Amino acid sequence: MSTRTTPVLPPTEAAPPTLPPLNPIGQAGRDGDELDMPSPKKLSGEPGNGAADTAHIIPMATLEPQRWANGRGWTREIHREPAADSPQTVAWRLSLADIEDTGPFSPFPGMERHLLSAAPVPLQLSIDGVVHDLRYTQIVTFGGTSEVATTAVHGRAQALNLMVRSGIHGSLDLLEGDTQLSVSAAFATALVVLDGIVTLDDRRLERFDTILPGTEDTRLALQGATVARVRVETSAPDAAPASGQHRRRPAPAGRPHANPHLPADLSSHPRIRSSRP
Repeated sequence: MSTRTTPVLPPTEAAPPTLPPLNPIGQAGRDGDELDMPSPKKLSGEPGNGAADTAHIIPMATLEPQRWANGRGWTREIHREPAADSPQTVAWRLSLADIEDTGPFSPFPGMERHLLSAAPVPLQLSIDGVVHDLRYTQIVTFGGTSEVATTAVHGRAQALNLMVRSGIHGSLDLLEGDTQLSVSAAFATALVVLDGIVTLDDRRLERFDTILPGTEDTRLALQGATVARVRVETSAPDAAPASGQHRRRPAPAGRPHANPHLPADLSSHPRIRSSRP
């Protein structure tokens, strides 16, 4: 099956929007998005930095939505992983946000952020004064200290958010099509269902259900589906970009995304679209 890249619209230079002094978008309640708060207890069998033997499924229906303090959206935390050297510090965090209005994002110094537009609703972001019009499944990456704001929402937008600490390498890409795969923690840190029919060992998954793969291979089947793949590598000390840097970097046209866990012949594998070359 062929590989194709994420369609990208060229950014439009524009002055940063004038926004009222509101609580930052992405902040749930008063402290719900604070990454230095203690991590919640994990469910039995849920993998951590050292993955469990078997895959763990996080149903979206079990995640409690938290209203933003400014009332302009909702956040559902999917998973947060404590740092190996500091359990009180989050190494990476995955969440899903419902965006209902315009406004600024919270700053997160020392973090890199990856945002995927997860609903078929146009979403416009201003990142350090540059406007990005994101369509469904497009991905943008930016530093935690970048000045980011939602400047236009047509309906209720949704965004899958991955945050990683500086010194940790994180990425989002997409698996698409009809295929069967054997997945493990070596293939992905997490897999989030976006659309289509997806089954894990014959268990049908719902939209936005998340898989945390284990060390053992598990059979994953896609049928006309799109799945977001999250990969976090804690052993890459120089992976984080300079503070404030932002980019949308799809794989170049005609070239498959480099992935050591996939064979050279992708004929039996889904199309892969990536935020990185």
